[in-house]
Amino acid sequence: MSRLLSSPALALAPLVALTAIFLLGLAWFAARAAWRGLPRTPRVERLGGSPILGRFFLEYGVWMFRPLERAAVRLEIHPDALSWSSLALHGVAALLLAVGAFGLGGWLLAFGAACDALDGAVARARGLASDAGEVLDAAVDRWAEMAVFFGYAWYYRELWWGFLLAAAACAGSVLVSYARAKGEIYGIDATMGLMQRHERAAWLAIATIFSALWQAFRPSPGFSLHPLVLFALAAIAGFANWTGWQRTAFVRRELRRR
Repeated sequence: MSRLLSSPALALAPLVALTAIFLLGLAWFAARAAWRGLPRTPRVERLGGSPILGRFFLEYGVWMFRPLERAAVRLEIHPDALSWSSLALHGVAALLLAVGAFGLGGWLLAFGAACDALDGAVARARGLASDAGEVLDAAVDRWAEMAVFFGYAWYYRELWWGFLLAAAACAGSVLVSYARAKGEIYGIDATMGLMQRHERAAWLAIATIFSALWQAFRPSPGFSLHPLVLFALAAIAGFANWTGWQRTAFVRRELRRR
């Protein structure tokens, strides 16, 4: 069973298909943007681009997900169902990562992130956006993300510094969201910094999938280190904790000025 879950086909087949779709869509979107100009959607304007994930790719992601959003609206799928689906996918992904099935686990991370991106868009499109929905979405995001980092930590439990990277990345991710939420309570918009939720999701999914591919075709005896995943965890641990501190310090300065 573990050999089946770790097989190259689970990583290679969807990677080839989805990469082809991604590149064809990217070429079409780039040509469209060159002809008509880059779209400016409210969500991307709110998120803003960064050196880690630029505005062009954010707009491309919104454009790619729009058909799925329309389908979900047409089928009258409730946004909460997408939130719970995201949690379920991330939970299964965490279990797969814990046992080293990075190929399938990485794709479930990507699909879970897609559900997470769609729930808010569908809620706004159907006129169901509410504070109650945002609370559920925020709680589900934290559960999902912590479960994934726990999966990485369990996988690296015998590599002490790999375990610490996963733990530090988890702590930083929670701190980024907590500092922003704490600022919002006092009417302070603390949105600066790197490694926000969508950036962390992209880095982890891409690193995990490509690391699984590398391992499938260049297998190493015994424990697989997965350097790409360790690099992604290190980047998240560093940037997320720094961003969390930036936001915390910013909120404190604003409160002192008052």
